Amino acid sequence: MHVLLVNPNRIQPPVAPLALDSLGQALAARGISCSVADLCLDLPPGIHPAATYWERFAQPRPSAVLVTLRNLDDAYYASQETFLPGYRDLVRNLRACFGAPVILGGCAFSLAPEDILAFCEADLGVAGASEQDLLALLDSLDRPPDRWEGLAGVVWRQGDKIRSQPPSAPAMNEDFFSERRFVRNRAYFDQGGMAGLETKRGCAAGCVYCADPVAKGSRIFLKPVEFLLAEIRCLLSMGVSVFHLCDSEFNLPVSHAFGVCEAILAEGLADRIRWYTYATPETFDESLAFRMAEAGCAGINFGVDHCLDERLAALGRRHRAADLERTCRAARAAGLPFLFDLLLGGPGETLDSLFDAVEFCRDLDVERVGVNVGIRIYPGTPLARQVLSEGPLESNPCLRGILRGKADLLLPVFYLSPELGPVWEEELGRRVGQDPRFFLPGRCRSDSNYNYNANEVLVRALQNGHKGAFWDILRRIQKGMPPLAPPMGLTQRP
Repeated sequence: MHVLLVNPNRIQPPVAPLALDSLGQALAARGISCSVADLCLDLPPGIHPAATYWERFAQPRPSAVLVTLRNLDDAYYASQETFLPGYRDLVRNLRACFGAPVILGGCAFSLAPEDILAFCEADLGVAGASEQDLLALLDSLDRPPDRWEGLAGVVWRQGDKIRSQPPSAPAMNEDFFSERRFVRNRAYFDQGGMAGLETKRGCAAGCVYCADPVAKGSRIFLKPVEFLLAEIRCLLSMGVSVFHLCDSEFNLPVSHAFGVCEAILAEGLADRIRWYTYATPETFDESLAFRMAEAGCAGINFGVDHCLDERLAALGRRHRAADLERTCRAARAAGLPFLFDLLLGGPGETLDSLFDAVEFCRDLDVERVGVNVGIRIYPGTPLARQVLSEGPLESNPCLRGILRGKADLLLPVFYLSPELGPVWEEELGRRVGQDPRFFLPGRCRSDSNYNYNANEVLVRALQNGHKGAFWDILRRIQKGMPPLAPPMGLTQRP
């Protein structure tokens, strides 16, 4: 059997498709060959693959074509760009070129597997975060559809209906380890400034808007540290030495965060790598901050969402304002650059509470603050259930975006509190002024656009040698700092 793996994510700056490396490794371990069609690297932005592009993958002829969907859209209120119509066109082209079943998977697909399969007109899908479920489906491709009913995670067509089975849990075996040889990680490092690493899967937090528990599961499965260390060594051998952890929150559980840091230090890797991560203020203190810095951490994106206790409770967050103050002190003491990521405009938000969040960050002298206003409502989340229970989307005064058609929330729909009023963008821009610490929505101020998609400032910076998390690259540019210097001189091919 031969499988064609397709990366349709065309976002620039480019982000490596971590899932395809994992899937390629799992397939190879079972004796299944694969090739990778990486539209992000192979084609210029805006150019769609022609038939001549697909001809290079005609031999060996694939028995199945797997398309991994990382994002439904750019999740950004100011642009509201959806990727789903492009995915549907891609599925049609793949079917016409290869005549093999087109199978969808990935985090975005797992949000609403049946609805997305229908929208994209694909043949099959695999929801969830387990490579084992895909392998079981590939072994069963010659079965009649009624026999797929016992396969975990599978989404299939049965007559005029689409059916699905719940996914299984990820197996903490060799499928959690990848040699990272199926994706051109060095090219992504050169063009995108970093490579992704996964230390665990799943998220047990209760944020009302978050898609991660829906897509990846609400239980946390930890990657064995020996697999993580081996993966780092494989990437170092390619000349890749700057990483971003893809975990929802690195320090949940906090014991795992300490364990990863200790393993990196014990392996002697701390002086050879630099890494960034997402983290929660909930369990962050000086002891963890110093350990992360000693293990090579170069910066932290704290998903704080808001700074007022009442608004945090409404968003389902467990940290409070006092935790934010402790977090600032700890990160500063350890010398760690950090960003507070705000998600404003949710239920009960007013201009006063929005301004209070801005002033709270200003009073704490937070190093950088990313401001998002308008909350993308993803299928399956508590916030989605709330708005769907309130009646038709078109008549809900709290909603903005693509509201007509099916109420499946596949296309961008955002919660924006009507109490903000009609001129919140202008008011926010005036309140922040020229304070360079705040990255604002694109329509508020053009010189610090917080939308990474098609961000020309970032693209140029990466071309000029910058590495690291995108927010930190913007910080360095604003402060006139040189690019982050990857350790051990690993900026050239070994």
